[in-house]
Amino acid sequence: MKKTLLFTGDSSSIGEGWDARFGDFLADLFLEEGLADSSLITLQLQLRAFNNWMRETTGRAWDAATAEDLHTYLLQSLDTQAPSTVRRKQWGLFRLYQWARRERFTSVCTDRAAVHIRAVARTPFVCPAVQQIVQLLQQPDTQTPEGLRDRAILELLYSTGLRAAELLGLEVHQVRHGACVRVMGKGGKERLVVMGEHAQYWIAQYIAIRKRLLRQGGHSVTSTERLFVSRGKHPSYQYQQLRRMVARYARSCGLELTPHKLRHAFATHMYQGKAPLRSIQLLLGHEHLTTTTIYVSRQGMDNKLFMRLHHPRGQDYRQFVRWGMI
Repeated sequence: MKKTLLFTGDSSSIGEGWDARFGDFLADLFLEEGLADSSLITLQLQLRAFNNWMRETTGRAWDAATAEDLHTYLLQSLDTQAPSTVRRKQWGLFRLYQWARRERFTSVCTDRAAVHIRAVARTPFVCPAVQQIVQLLQQPDTQTPEGLRDRAILELLYSTGLRAAELLGLEVHQVRHGACVRVMGKGGKERLVVMGEHAQYWIAQYIAIRKRLLRQGGHSVTSTERLFVSRGKHPSYQYQQLRRMVARYARSCGLELTPHKLRHAFATHMYQGKAPLRSIQLLLGHEHLTTTTIYVSRQGMDNKLFMRLHHPRGQDYRQFVRWGMI
């Protein structure tokens, strides 16, 4: 019981996203399940992260979440995290809302919400061919403001390998000058990404009609500084809209894609174009090179063999061996 006292403090002693009711939930869970201290600490971090996400994405706290919010959060997590991690999040959220409904803090944990908090299987990613991506990029109707925005988004995702959150967080001033864009990545780490000529062209076309898109949605042209905007409820383009847009155009090409899978395609095609892994690592913002190797499709080659052959410190490394130059 001594460690459960950690979860009863106020937000200033625990951190951002904390709700004092989480302490009661964790204490009850400790008594019911006898969870280890490490599991309770992990769950505390997950609850804070979810509450932060709710506030930033919807403007509401966790106790005002809807089934759609829960489903979107888990799908977004699945884009960037392992299925086992997402399953742990699912379990924690399911138990939280079971407890909250019992304590009459919220009514969100209905049968419908429980259906949305379910395991989502992730199949191994098969990278589309370059020509398939080109076909995808050509799907939006660029004669319309929304089509121009969609084309600019798809071109930017494929050109830079940005994470969805990084793309949605971009502001107009960040892309007005030159081919390099300074973005804030995971953990508050800043990096430079490079836009290709196609991305620069379509972003310029989109910026020219950006204000019109805002006006069509009844929004003030100064309502947001975000680069990508919507004529929907929110002036800034939302993750749910981004995911649906990518999936819709991908289906028209016979593909199953998410924004994160376009990041994988960027990395794979860069590698196939002879870009060094270290350069791809820097562009993706990965701390470890081994993470970058996961993003590169290698037709089933074992990760250890891949590193042994292609990393300069690998046992069987030979410079440029994969390019047939030796």
